[in-house]
Amino acid sequence: MVALPSSSVSETERSGAKKSPLLERLGVQFLSQASASAVRAASAGVGAGGAPETDAIHVLNPKERAALRAIERGAIARAALAGVINALLTGLAELLAHPLLGDPDAQATTQQLLTFWTVFGSASLVFAVAEIIFLYWDALRSVRALALAAGLELAAADDSEGKRAERREVALALARAALELPSPAEPAFGVDPRREASRLRLALASIIYKLKISVTNFLFKALIRRALGRLATRTLLAFLAVPVNALWNGLVCAWVLREARLRVMGPSATVEMARAIFEGEPGQPPPALSEEAKHSAVRAVGAAIVRSYALHPNLAALLVAVRAHVGELDDDVVLDDSRLFLTRLAGLARDEQDVVLRVLTAAAIVDGRLTVEEKRLLREALAACGRSPDLGAAHRLCKAFVSGDPIAASDVRGTA
Repeated sequence: MVALPSSSVSETERSGAKKSPLLERLGVQFLSQASASAVRAASAGVGAGGAPETDAIHVLNPKERAALRAIERGAIARAALAGVINALLTGLAELLAHPLLGDPDAQATTQQLLTFWTVFGSASLVFAVAEIIFLYWDALRSVRALALAAGLELAAADDSEGKRAERREVALALARAALELPSPAEPAFGVDPRREASRLRLALASIIYKLKISVTNFLFKALIRRALGRLATRTLLAFLAVPVNALWNGLVCAWVLREARLRVMGPSATVEMARAIFEGEPGQPPPALSEEAKHSAVRAVGAAIVRSYALHPNLAALLVAVRAHVGELDDDVVLDDSRLFLTRLAGLARDEQDVVLRVLTAAAIVDGRLTVEEKRLLREALAACGRSPDLGAAHRLCKAFVSGDPIAASDVRGTA
């Protein structure tokens, strides 16, 4: 297995003394303990004649790709099956509880409705909680398997205190992905992810996310009822959630595993990209940067964070890697103002602009997607430097990272 890169964000520096929620702590504990057992088993296998992988974590060789595909297919199938079972049991409970409403042609009394919803609601709650527990447990198990298949160790017996903190932070990022928890929105490293975010937009996004499955089921039932009319029997309507649950669980599981895979590869990829940006061409001295250029390089990551409204762990890792190359900054340097970033960028020398634009491109793609806001920020930065707004190089770099292909230094430098 390959050792964890040293650019991970320490939990203390990211969130201060704030204690992680119980669900996160349980997720981290599960991943770390399970990974420690797997590492011991793998070590025994190596001692018996096996050979560890030696490529970087963000580079997925054919064996790793096959293993990841098998893990993802199995997890998606189990998630869909859990949705089917929950929907079937809930539909059956609804049918069995309907006699409690009395004569179907008469208006149910308040007492009958209360009895029906007590029985049916209790059964539905039990089934839903059981499904959620299984999905969380299986997601954590699958994410752990993904990390190990990609060569990422989350625990080792001979770790130093610093290395244990680094591994724990990566485990925390993976636990967040598995448990469908959002990236931290609290300020860190002098960057407030929500400095430029619309509060109304954030609130609406949160509400929509929480209502997604219930609204989907309601709309699906309404459409079927309208399309079939009287043919839409009570039995049919009771079991309409089966395909919806299966499809939704499968889609969410696929998204969770994709995000986890990106977080597994992120710290390694950010170290590689930062090295390509700041160490320059082979055989050539590193690019000399003024203090303002160093500030702009860090501001580039800060601008990408505020335009995405959250501190994605890969962006946090890139921020650490960039700061490691530029050195210490003054405490009064503003890092999370995208307008200030664009203004100062325009005043840099061309070779310094190249470095900063490369950092910005890496920041835009390291979360595995180029959002509308990230594309707009890239085009604004290119325009400020008098460059073509073509984002082809950024798209190619993003595709290589997401696919687990080797990230060539020339491809990183070719983004500016």
